[in-house]
Amino acid sequence: MSHLDLLQFHAFCLTDTGSRLIEYARAIAATVREGDVVLDIGAGSGILALLACRAGASGVYAVEASDAARLGELIASNTEFANRIEFIQSDSSKVVLNERVDVIVGDIHDTFGLQPGGLASFIDARDRLLRPGGRVIPRSIELLIAPVEAPKFYAREVDIWAQRVLGIDLSSVKSFAANHVHAGRFDPGELLAPLQPIGLLDLARSTNVQFGGTATLTISRDGLVHGLCGCFVTALSDDVVMKNVPGDGSTTNFAQAFFPLDRPVPVAAGDSMSIAIASHDSQAVRWRVEISRAGETLARFDHSTLNGLLMSPTSLRRDARHATVSSMSHEVPQRLAAHKSVLSRELGGETVLLNLESGVYYGLDAVGTRAWNLFAEHGTLADVRAIMLEEFEVPAETLDRDLTALVRELCDKQLLVPSESSS
Repeated sequence: MSHLDLLQFHAFCLTDTGSRLIEYARAIAATVREGDVVLDIGAGSGILALLACRAGASGVYAVEASDAARLGELIASNTEFANRIEFIQSDSSKVVLNERVDVIVGDIHDTFGLQPGGLASFIDARDRLLRPGGRVIPRSIELLIAPVEAPKFYAREVDIWAQRVLGIDLSSVKSFAANHVHAGRFDPGELLAPLQPIGLLDLARSTNVQFGGTATLTISRDGLVHGLCGCFVTALSDDVVMKNVPGDGSTTNFAQAFFPLDRPVPVAAGDSMSIAIASHDSQAVRWRVEISRAGETLARFDHSTLNGLLMSPTSLRRDARHATVSSMSHEVPQRLAAHKSVLSRELGGETVLLNLESGVYYGLDAVGTRAWNLFAEHGTLADVRAIMLEEFEVPAETLDRDLTALVRELCDKQLLVPSESSS
């Protein structure tokens, strides 16, 4: 982000986001006590740090990774609280303080909960830097979901890649667009069923960066489902709530999240829709949808941001070579299967793997892809070795060495596991 972008973004955040800052000011006033020490993560312009000082904080650590930390320093220098705030330009996970803080505050929201990496940052700061019995703002974030009919938005974001431009077919790219979470603004009338809770981020207690859930809902009117509308309701404190729900966005100017479907599906009032969402710290998201009528399935979809990656398996392999990988000295398991949380995408004979629990990506070339598929079909190292010896003109000792190295690395990264511990 350029410095002009930073200025424009924070000008927007300070002046044009509904009553968001008013709600934060109310929550901070209700939570921060006289003499408290406060940590503001993702501090940006430092406005929450200043509000904490106004509420009685004796000192605030304002942590911001970007150059916006300088913007915060400049704004604070014109206030009576300048000597109470220490701006630290760093990733919060690298910050070490000489004391534990009484309150952690952060406004690192996104369209569907927290920004990518935000949950891990919040958990890390809470566990390392917050004193026992300390308080956090926000306290929790409830995630809501509903099917949405949005033909114009879908045409602009997804179907734009289904057309021809100057006789050139763009359709090979459409699947990438359909496997991204888009930001959109929807009216209540566009929803095809009432919003349903599908997950809760308890920022005071959560220990796992993987979150999500399931919901089953009933279609309330005839229409065409283009995707899912996701939004949040945040409890900043006991009595202060901030949300981006369609039709009720006065407390923030956040758009909603749009989870597309590969193709729109006609539905009728009374149809059933089952939704499952799994997210790894908002960095990798999977959404599965099944639509049924009178017990008969009309359509099934399985989307993942893994399938929206434009990064090639080759580049992932290159990154992996430079990463530090522990070497396994123990015996290689003889029966193996994919970890239950692993998603895979095959493209052009190569494969990208993602473990949703750990967030680890890994790329396989054509030979590695063949081995991966053989483990899925046969499950035993001996069978995979025998088949690959027949298919590839390679000395047995070379195949043994390379196959063992691949299996060890995939096991190290929890992409392959002994089959008795998989599901």
